[in-house]
Amino acid sequence: MTQRSDQLPERVAIISDPHANLRGVELCYKKIKSLGIEQIFCCGDLVGYGHEPNQVVEFFREHDIPTISGNHDRLVCGQSEPEGWNPFALKKIDWTKSVLTEANVAYLSSLPINMLADDHCIAHGAWSDPDKYLYEERDFFTELEHLPATLIFYGHTHMPSVFQFLLAEGKCDYRHLMPSEPSDVFVKLPESRNLILVSFVNPGTVGYPRGMSGQATFVVWERETGRISYQFYSLLQNR
Repeated sequence: MTQRSDQLPERVAIISDPHANLRGVELCYKKIKSLGIEQIFCCGDLVGYGHEPNQVVEFFREHDIPTISGNHDRLVCGQSEPEGWNPFALKKIDWTKSVLTEANVAYLSSLPINMLADDHCIAHGAWSDPDKYLYEERDFFTELEHLPATLIFYGHTHMPSVFQFLLAEGKCDYRHLMPSEPSDVFVKLPESRNLILVSFVNPGTVGYPRGMSGQATFVVWERETGRISYQFYSLLQNR
């Protein structure tokens, strides 16, 4: 799926991995709207793990939130094989298959593997392989030659993370950030003919945090300035 950047508003929210957690999705949506943001994109995995797959899929459909297909979404729809999956995840996939409505299965089956616009792209895992986890330095290095844009939003790991490469005249420098509180990072350089900044940005998860903190996360992207703001909120808070 390709979209022109001039069709997007100045401020965009990027979320990932709702995993059938309706409460997480509703809290996230409320917070995004409180920031005055209208456009939301999702890096996939609407289902899996959680107990409300139909409600979450229907929320995305009703609110017209563009999303791509995650590995759980594809497995539920029979678009991939369960090789290498852990038993807990597979048990939840089987249950999800038993409760998903035909309309929601059709919706999940229709989701694209990735999205591409003039100034960014969106993948679930890696751009080269939607099932690949991007964790370590070498994982990102090997992706450089595959990228169609210098800014990629990705999910899959559930971990807020930014990996950036600064490329200049055959040289390469990089940094890896793991935000643990509200913070900003910039993905745009002043105009320069000799420098290229490539940024991999993982917004984390709005539905299935890994760890005991219960902190869900998403990012707000200000396209003109290139500022990415990490937003944290607790899934344990009262409604």
